[in-house]
Amino acid sequence: MTSRYLAIVSGVCLTGLVLGGCAQQSPQVASNPPPPLASAPSVGQEIKAVAQNKLTVTFAEGSDRLTPEANNELDVAARLFRDVNPVMMFSIGHSDAQGDEFSNVLLSARRARTVKAALVARGIPPDRLAIQALGDSEPANSSDRLSRENRRVTVMWRIV
Repeated sequence: MTSRYLAIVSGVCLTGLVLGGCAQQSPQVASNPPPPLASAPSVGQEIKAVAQNKLTVTFAEGSDRLTPEANNELDVAARLFRDVNPVMMFSIGHSDAQGDEFSNVLLSARRARTVKAALVARGIPPDRLAIQALGDSEPANSSDRLSRENRRVTVMWRIV
């Protein structure tokens, strides 16, 4: 994993760095009222997310589709965004070590974009969301590089 890839996928620059520096313009979205949350986040989920300044959304092997559990986590993220109003949120995509490095970076980018789109659909402004694709370079479980824990998107936020 010593090499880094730079690729353009659907107008998104993929590197090991935050993608905000790729001179990409976010499309303007009409300001509709935020949709109601699909589920009522538990107080425990919110407390854990606030304490860690992040949420983790996991995915099935080779997939960028959201599960019902992932949607619950994204509901928590949307509610926290409304309550805390962070300056910026980050959708950081990861993959397990299955496949080659380039494919894993692309998969992690698709996952990060899926999470960003879901957060935008929940009322978060797209210009306050940045994505990053890391592939399998930062596993959550380094002892089992094919673990489900590594197939994730971490949603983090910055509060001033």
